[in-house]
Amino acid sequence: MDSVDSESIRRHLDALLASDALGKSESCRRLLAYLAERALRGEAPKEIEIAIDVFGKDASFNGAEDSLVRVAARTLRQKLLEYYAGPGRNDAIHFVIPKGGYRLIAVPRPDSAPVAPGPRPDVAQPGAGRWITIGALALLAASILLNVHLWQSGRAPPEPGSAQVVASRVWADIYASDRPLILVLGDAFMFTQRDPVTGREVTVRDTRINSSEELRAFLASNPSLAAERGQRYVSYFTKSTVVGMASILRILDRPDRQIEVRVHDELRAEDLSNNDIIYIGPFVRLGPLVGHYVHQSRYRYDTEERSITDLVTKASYLPAGELRDHRKDYGLIAKFQGPNGNHIMIFTAVARNAGLQQIVRTLTAPESLAEFEELLSTKLGRSAPSSFEALVAVTGFRSTDLGAEVVDVNALAPSQSALHATLAPASAVQ
Repeated sequence: MDSVDSESIRRHLDALLASDALGKSESCRRLLAYLAERALRGEAPKEIEIAIDVFGKDASFNGAEDSLVRVAARTLRQKLLEYYAGPGRNDAIHFVIPKGGYRLIAVPRPDSAPVAPGPRPDVAQPGAGRWITIGALALLAASILLNVHLWQSGRAPPEPGSAQVVASRVWADIYASDRPLILVLGDAFMFTQRDPVTGREVTVRDTRINSSEELRAFLASNPSLAAERGQRYVSYFTKSTVVGMASILRILDRPDRQIEVRVHDELRAEDLSNNDIIYIGPFVRLGPLVGHYVHQSRYRYDTEERSITDLVTKASYLPAGELRDHRKDYGLIAKFQGPNGNHIMIFTAVARNAGLQQIVRTLTAPESLAEFEELLSTKLGRSAPSSFEALVAVTGFRSTDLGAEVVDVNALAPSQSALHATLAPASAVQ
């Protein structure tokens, strides 16, 4: 708190509590006010203190059996992240709650004043219990680095029809942009557990657990399972995600363009202000991109059903079939402006990432891109805006993707004014 005076902190706190930044969550308001007051006194509250002072628990509260405080802190952290990525991006100071603790930090907006040294927001600090399967990540890193090296050195073959693609309405402005470009790979969160029969350690993908925080909250709520499930977790990238990234890299190849490839956890809210961003991965791993997209979208993602609902027609789109047989999935493609006129694109799958390659091909293959632009013109007019979203259906059989079909396409606002709308329920955007 040393870099921001207490009066500014109190004014910012009052403004946040009086705004719609925290939605209708009274518990988030109580928790934020409490953490701010403790921080102003230079104190970092303990979990049991928060349980008693904020949520009315008594001294018998046991955090190992009750995840109330951790879930509330995670919800508040996410709401703050979404707020500062959207309507609060120009606020003079930002409130941050670094993972692994409950101490609130107030920092000046990055482009308004220097930030005092301290824990980096939303980055797990050493000793937080994060373990990584080195072999799997090393293999992934080697694959990505090889592809990027071939692309940068000019030995990778150009994408067929790339000149036609970059000249299209979809890609021309991104290709010509002088801003740095960040390609973000979304992963599928997985964790390890011990098989009770064989005693072997196995890797598990649970579609309802998509982050280390959700894993910790699950274990805290189910302590009897903690012995079998540990805090070690890994990131899993599908072949479709990596191949889709390679296709986009080849299309946007330009000698003077600064391009960086990152994984989901490396993307920060501040990156979204002055960089062009292209995300490829599952919807549940959009991270800070949620605050820039979902509030202007006509679609909502249901975590429980793993489906998409059209808010206008009320139609729901659910995946069908299994990976070992005929299957159908849905995805979203979106392109819109960031807070400073930068470009943001999203290629995301709803349930299964196996179809991401076909979703990307919808806008990177010359034939399918021409069909898409014709649909844009038919639906939105010849002067259709460059900001849009499309619902895509992907079909496949076993490990083979058969094709993708655009179900519908809609215009998005050319600016981020839609972000001032009321925040959607957390369950609809996670």
